[in-house]
Amino acid sequence: MTPAPVAAGDTLFDELTGLLTALLGVEIALVAKVDPQEPGMLQVLSMHRDGGHVRGRRYPLRGGPCEWVLHEGQRTVAERLQERYPEDDGARALCVESYSGLRMMSRDGSPLGVVAVMSRRPLRDPVQLEATLSVFAGRAAAEVDRLRIEEAIDQSRSSYRAIFDASDNAILILDWDTAAILDVNRQACESYGYTAQEMRGFRAGDLSGGEPFTREQARRYVELAREGRCPTFEWRRRSKDGRLYWDEVNVRPAVLGDRRVLLTFARDITDRKNAVEQLQLREEQYRQIFEASSDALFLWDDTMHVVDVNPAGLAMYRFSRDDIVGQGYAPQLPEDYVRERRAIVRRALAGESVAVETFSIRHDGTRFEAELRAMPFSHRGRPHALLAVRDITARRAAEAERRALEAQLRQAQKMEAVGQLTGGIAHDFNNILTSVIGYVVLGQERAEQLEDATLMRQLGQAHLAAQRARDLISQMLAFARRQKGDPRPLALTPLTRQTLRLLRSTLPTTITLDTRYVEAELPADEPWVVADPVQLEQILFNLCINARDAMQGVGGIAVRLGRRDAPDLKCASCHAPVDGARWVELSVSDTGTGIEPELLDRIFDPFFSTKAPGQGSGMGLAMVHGIVHDHGGHILVDTAAGKGSTFSVLLPAADPPGDAPPRERRAPSLVRGDLPGAQVLLVEDDPVVGDYLNEHLSSWGLNVTLVRDPVAALRWLASPPVDPQLLLTDLTMPGMTGLQLAREAHRLRPDLPVLLVTGNAGLVAEDELAASGISCALRKPVDPGVLRDSLISLLHPQ
Repeated sequence: MTPAPVAAGDTLFDELTGLLTALLGVEIALVAKVDPQEPGMLQVLSMHRDGGHVRGRRYPLRGGPCEWVLHEGQRTVAERLQERYPEDDGARALCVESYSGLRMMSRDGSPLGVVAVMSRRPLRDPVQLEATLSVFAGRAAAEVDRLRIEEAIDQSRSSYRAIFDASDNAILILDWDTAAILDVNRQACESYGYTAQEMRGFRAGDLSGGEPFTREQARRYVELAREGRCPTFEWRRRSKDGRLYWDEVNVRPAVLGDRRVLLTFARDITDRKNAVEQLQLREEQYRQIFEASSDALFLWDDTMHVVDVNPAGLAMYRFSRDDIVGQGYAPQLPEDYVRERRAIVRRALAGESVAVETFSIRHDGTRFEAELRAMPFSHRGRPHALLAVRDITARRAAEAERRALEAQLRQAQKMEAVGQLTGGIAHDFNNILTSVIGYVVLGQERAEQLEDATLMRQLGQAHLAAQRARDLISQMLAFARRQKGDPRPLALTPLTRQTLRLLRSTLPTTITLDTRYVEAELPADEPWVVADPVQLEQILFNLCINARDAMQGVGGIAVRLGRRDAPDLKCASCHAPVDGARWVELSVSDTGTGIEPELLDRIFDPFFSTKAPGQGSGMGLAMVHGIVHDHGGHILVDTAAGKGSTFSVLLPAADPPGDAPPRERRAPSLVRGDLPGAQVLLVEDDPVVGDYLNEHLSSWGLNVTLVRDPVAALRWLASPPVDPQLLLTDLTMPGMTGLQLAREAHRLRPDLPVLLVTGNAGLVAEDELAASGISCALRKPVDPGVLRDSLISLLHPQ
């Protein structure tokens, strides 16, 4: 490698120090400058010592004669230098005895450094020394100054690009004559989307956004810039991707090196322009909103005068515009009222937003409930306060009603949650009951064939118990909204007395049951309702059990039945008002401990109970709530601590059905006889239910093909080994529902009757069943007699 050449400045300093030692007869001469990075240090530019040169060393000013020279300008110590400056380690190391130095000054009068000579002998003729040093110091200072300027220029050149590229503005250097782009900075590339190489050679007009920002207009701005009178202007430009932006552009003449150019500075103001446009749009909208607002709006200035009011304010306060604009509060208003309102306006003028609910006074002196909101507002460069007034008289009247509706919603949500849980349990239990009841009936048929009277009686009791369980599951599904009840016109008196006779056996002998008020004196007085009889039994049963538990085994229960008008009352469970319709009232009273006021809002919550663990589930009153409200009714509660409770169920009154015979519940019956050997395809995914139905249908003489997968059943129907005469399918199955299977079966075999069995019959509408090709739908658990009748009607239609 070629060694770096010695700088011209270094050679000059070496010559100066060499001449000084020769002319003055000293051993050491130096030229040193103040270190720009550390002003307390001197940097040796050249030191001639004992015939050789040293450069680049640094040593501290503190404690040596050079420090004095820099402050005072000149210093000569003819002898005993080390005694005078004992802290100067450099003098001690060089073994010098004497010193003479002169300060170098720059053109602007700032100290640059020191020119000095040192000797190991005492110095003579200080006048000659100083004169010689003055000449050399001037020459050395000029060179140091020159080098400093060159370094500054080099630094300027090296930092030019960094500054050029670091600018937040897009900078374009244009040729003076052609206005072609010579160079661009990084921001210009980012703004326009081109590389620097792509932009070089473009002319300013090539980046124009089109009318009215054309190339011709760009040339006019360039001409003005050459003349030095181009104003800052806004320009619509087009980037490489075709999108348009706004720039604020300044073009000015400049000289770079020896070349005249045009410097173009462009700042993206798209956001600012959009903001200005939006501000103008908001100002227009403000006036429209101000005029159209239904709230009364008043704009107050800092002198406590109204400067603007909207039409709603004029209408609300019943005054004209002249009555208020330019005025303050009217003198006839109460002092406390005015003082409070002025304080609100002043707080808004101070920058605070204020919102209060209070009253306000109209121009005619009438008062109304009002919501006041005061907001700081800047208008025409001055602080203002915008006061908005809303008449809330009607709103406050509606708040109580809203709170009542919220309470109803919360109650409905609670009941919905337990309904989901109950429905899931009931659906699974229905499948179990289907096989239980079915196998009991099979056992009854076998016992009848064996003529075993004892077994017949025992199985009959098991059948009754299973049917009771079926009724309870039906209630759970009805409570869960997953199964509709069987509402019909009912006379309540016989149903109530029959239920109470059954209930009597469940009560201890220490509790009396008063039923004397459950009797209609005349047939015309008989209360009728449209309801499901099983569900009404469940209501009465749960209320009486709840009364029994409230008395802890000792006391009396009274059941009453009658008509009632119930205006201005509120339902205790859903909190809705009870209107003045015709109601039938079924009430259950007890002589128990009553209910604490703080518990009244929770007694209908699912699983809430004050009983000890193991003494109740907390579902009784929740069940009553669900059934009563499904029938369009309400519940009233009259209770006091220590005085007992009365639960009154209100149901909409109904008219008697005329001469139509009452519908009786189906009594358990045996199924006898065999069906002909028809081919039945049975599709049931539950193993227990499927095996039971297979066995029971086979016992009736049917040829049953059991398939547990509906998709496999569909494949079987597509090419069966024997032609099926009936399809019996469950509704809810994995992979395909019973409705889907029925639709596909109807497509393959339009004449094939389909019997659907489900625990959720209430979820499927009649029209949906018909559209799916369902001939008949039975509810789980399936009554064997009903199932047999349905099979006969489908296999042998009349």
